[in-house]
Amino acid sequence: MNQHKLTLAVLICLFLSACTSSSGVIPDGKDSYRIMYTGDTGFTNSNTLQKNAYQEASVFCAKLGKIVETVNMESKQSRPLGGWPEASLLFKCVERSE
Repeated sequence: MNQHKLTLAVLICLFLSACTSSSGVIPDGKDSYRIMYTGDTGFTNSNTLQKNAYQEASVFCAKLGKIVETVNMESKQSRPLGGWPEASLLFKCVERSE
């Protein structure tokens, strides 16, 4: 019975850590875009949010035949009394230099 409780606890933690919300790609200045990710729980790691933002930006730029150039990345871990973790990526899509 204890093994089942442990398994359930691990599954719940994995589920909670995977819960994130994305703003989608938003134009932000001349030739710049922003993606903001927020954890839906305090259990999400801001590194995961950063990774998700970079993946979404890469897909967006790849559709334009370009690659991501980071302008700025900001992130915050969860904070006591109501601060969910978050990450904000400001980027440009640039030609691949060879």
